[in-house]
This record gives sequence, C-alpha cells and structure tokens, in this order.
Amino acid sequence: MHIVAQHRISDPAKFWDAAKAKTANLPNGLKLHKVLPNADGTHAVCLWEGKQVADVRAFVEGAVGHVSKNEYFEVDAKKAVGLP
Repeated sequence: MHIVAQHRISDPAKFWDAAKAKTANLPNGLKLHKVLPNADGTHAVCLWEGKQVADVRAFVEGAVGHVSKNEYFEVDAKKAVGLP
C-alpha cells in the first residue's frame, strides 16, 4: 500500500540530516518513493510504500519524530493519480 507522511518540521537542519542518514538503509518492506519539501525545509510530504501505516509511522517517528510533527494516511489507490 502507499502511505503519505506529512511533516511540520521544527528544526530543518536536524530533520534533513537525520532523514538522509536513516533512509540510506531502509528496513525490509519499506520503500520511499518521493520526498517533496518546501523551500525553507520546514514542511514536507513523503510518499512511502509499505504493508501498513504503522510500519511507516514507527520508522519515521524513530528517525525524525524529535524534530517534527507528523501525520500519516493510507492513499486511496482508486482515486490517486500518478502513483509509482
């Protein structure tokens, strides 16, 4: 399933450093398709693929939850446009 993570980032430098380091070796079953940040790095939307929302949530919160507030939802593939 595809999952969106929306990030409100309180410390962009720490967030992006941690994100780069942690996503270099993703756990089995998770794939990161897109990372779409705004210009100043304080907001981002990421498109993931995984078995369940809880898997993405656990990974993201462990990686960047200390410097961001995150929301997650499963993508409705029947209504989506442009999924990988």
